Amino acid sequence: MRWRSAVAIMAGRGACRVPERWTDYIPLGRRMPGTRFIAFKVPLKESFDRNLLPEERFSPRDLIRKVEERKEELGLIIDLTYTTRYYGREELPPTLCYSKILTMGHEIPNRRTILRFKYLVKKFLSANKDNDKLIGVHCTHGLNRTGYLVCRYLIDVEGMEPNAAIELFNNCRGHPIERTNYIQDLQKRALKNSCEVKNLGSDLFRKKGSAPAKPQKQIVKHHPSQPPLAVPRSPGSDKKKQWLGPTMQEQPQELGYRHRALGQGQLEQKQLKKLEQRQQKHVEQRQLEQNHPEQRQQKKLEQRQQKHVEQRQQKHVEQRQLEQNHPEQRQKKKLEQRKQKKQNNLEQRQQKWNHLEQKQQNDLEQRQQKKWNQLEQNQLEQNYLEQRQPWSLAPRNCWLSPPSKKKHKELIPPQSPQPCLPQGPAPARKRRHRKHKLRQQEMS
Repeated sequence: MRWRSAVAIMAGRGACRVPERWTDYIPLGRRMPGTRFIAFKVPLKESFDRNLLPEERFSPRDLIRKVEERKEELGLIIDLTYTTRYYGREELPPTLCYSKILTMGHEIPNRRTILRFKYLVKKFLSANKDNDKLIGVHCTHGLNRTGYLVCRYLIDVEGMEPNAAIELFNNCRGHPIERTNYIQDLQKRALKNSCEVKNLGSDLFRKKGSAPAKPQKQIVKHHPSQPPLAVPRSPGSDKKKQWLGPTMQEQPQELGYRHRALGQGQLEQKQLKKLEQRQQKHVEQRQLEQNHPEQRQQKKLEQRQQKHVEQRQQKHVEQRQLEQNHPEQRQKKKLEQRKQKKQNNLEQRQQKWNHLEQKQQNDLEQRQQKKWNQLEQNQLEQNYLEQRQPWSLAPRNCWLSPPSKKKHKELIPPQSPQPCLPQGPAPARKRRHRKHKLRQQEMS
């Protein structure tokens, strides 16, 4: 018991978590007599084995082995689970066909899923007329989604009564369908099919001018000894709910499934034919794209350009229609456009004038700053020359000794803003040039 509880704890963690209540159902049901359907729960790959007891394991290999033990052969598996974590295509034999239809649980499958299921079954039956290979259908438990789609095929395509189809599936699977919404929707099919038959029959006979004919009765009837159609699911139970119906000897070997309602088979054939044509076009387009990637890109560009052109034309047409229907709005719109245009032009001019004024102001500030800098430099030079004038402008015949270093230091300004000016005594040539310049200034 401890080991089993530890296994249950491990099963609730990670990607290898066993589906809820998966061990409560038998792995494989019986073949439905008169058909090729066989229902089973989802097989789990080897990575799930560590979370299961040896007698509870059910892998794809176990599925193939159990079918072969019954001296039968699987030809197609239709997977209805809404995940790919339970097992992969590589774990099945290469000769076995496999198709995946992602189907949400607890909800009635949509029309596209139902048509896809019917298309796969019909295609397999037409390709395997010479053999007796089976069609295996499974969801997580092989019960609700599986039972709904199998019964829907028997009702819509084979013309079987809804209650008889549900009972047949329950007997062969070993467990009854538990979801009441699935059962109610299947039972409504009888009313819808009868209404369609009556409408189609009345239209046909009105054209010919004769009285309407009565719809054909179904051959399959209820057996009084059979159990109820569905058993509600009790969420708190942990025991295995295995329900087996009557034995195979009690089941009729040949059921009248081929008696279709008038007009229903034709509608299904048209829908399936349309689906085949769409898939064929899709396959051809994929092949062309893989073989010619340049054409694919060119085609995409052309489609985009065409889409833009169509949008522009549509806008233009709508605008024209509005203008024709409302001439006042057209004039009003034109006036608004003119006002907006004038306002935009004025704003542009104002921006230009502001830019020019800013530029002129900046140039003026730069000139003034340059002028002030020049004046400061001239003033500094003049102050320097005035400080050196007492000893530098002495007459030539007067032999004066140059001032000492201390006096020279006192004459030089303590902090000169321009380091390019001379700091010590100037050479003789420069002194003569400066004297000559000063004389000229005095004379002028």
